[in-house]
Amino acid sequence: MDRNLIAIFGITLIGIIGVSILSPAFPEIKRGLGISDFEVAMLVTAFTLPGTFLAPLIGVLADRIGRKKVVVPCLLLFGIAGSACAFVDYKLMLILRFLQGIGGSALTSLAVTLIGDLYDGLERAKVLGYNAGILSLGLAGFPFLGGVLADVNWKLPFLMFSLAIPVGLMALGIDYPSISDDRSLKRYFAESLALLRSKKVLVGFLSGCTVFVITYGAITIYLSFLLEERFGLTPGFRGIIIALTFVFVAVIASNLGYFVKRFGETRTVIMGFLSYALSLIIIPFAPNIVVISLAMLIFGFGHGTVLPALQNLVVSIAPTENRAVVTSTYSSMIRIGQTIGPIFASAIAVYSIDLVFLVSSLLAFSFAILNWMTDY
Repeated sequence: MDRNLIAIFGITLIGIIGVSILSPAFPEIKRGLGISDFEVAMLVTAFTLPGTFLAPLIGVLADRIGRKKVVVPCLLLFGIAGSACAFVDYKLMLILRFLQGIGGSALTSLAVTLIGDLYDGLERAKVLGYNAGILSLGLAGFPFLGGVLADVNWKLPFLMFSLAIPVGLMALGIDYPSISDDRSLKRYFAESLALLRSKKVLVGFLSGCTVFVITYGAITIYLSFLLEERFGLTPGFRGIIIALTFVFVAVIASNLGYFVKRFGETRTVIMGFLSYALSLIIIPFAPNIVVISLAMLIFGFGHGTVLPALQNLVVSIAPTENRAVVTSTYSSMIRIGQTIGPIFASAIAVYSIDLVFLVSSLLAFSFAILNWMTDY
């Protein structure tokens, strides 16, 4: 642990707090503002929308003018706009959430970029694993924290966004790489496009997108429906299963260095997708909660290996001068996966919820094969 790493972990946590801490508070936010379910959903859409098209642009800026001049203002914008939501009406809140989304659109990818800048080889894989572990703990802990705060007052989760401001001050002290780029903008874009078009990067991007198509469709939405309809689990028990899964993800991800050293980068990704496929084919046939829980642990193993391994692949391929645009474009692909996932799963669920998991399992298995073919 050094000051660089602590600041990077802080950036990662701020990058995922934007929705996760609000999700359990949405009923209270709805009542507090007197708005509809659709208007509550717009608070999420207004935040996530900028990331679908601005993340690559922010990456370009980070490559051209330097990381610090992008990372610190993004954190400050995130913190100021987000915490201000606690003091305004709904219409202004939508505008502030959009501004907050601009600040947060590339934070997680910029954290990965900085890890690529500051660490090399196996050490880089280890640190990316630790970073993915921290991210997973945040995904497990923020909803719990948001629920506790919302029990007191629905505005309190919004005030937690102000934590981005001290993280921004911490980020001032990171040992940013010295980027002296005398290339023309035309040459920069030509070299960046060449990187983005390489087969390995394209497969990595598609793999990252697919991970979130599966996660946001089968797991985030339809796992809860299945647990309620088939086993009668309350929201609290469903939340415990999901939270424990992400804790296990954190444990696995923090040991990425071991898996990469033992099996190699691509085989680690393949192993993760096969774990996805196995878990997703077990879930619809599980006779009880114990088997479901075991299947979710297998899913957690896949998540803990695939995500940081893909990040390691992306940052390793790109040189320092082009790394931010590559990782930020990867971030956009993830946002696309998060957007497509619920739509994809909902279209299949018209026929059967079980079919959602079976098709997702087939998709995961297909990407295990695709990554194997790309490497061999």
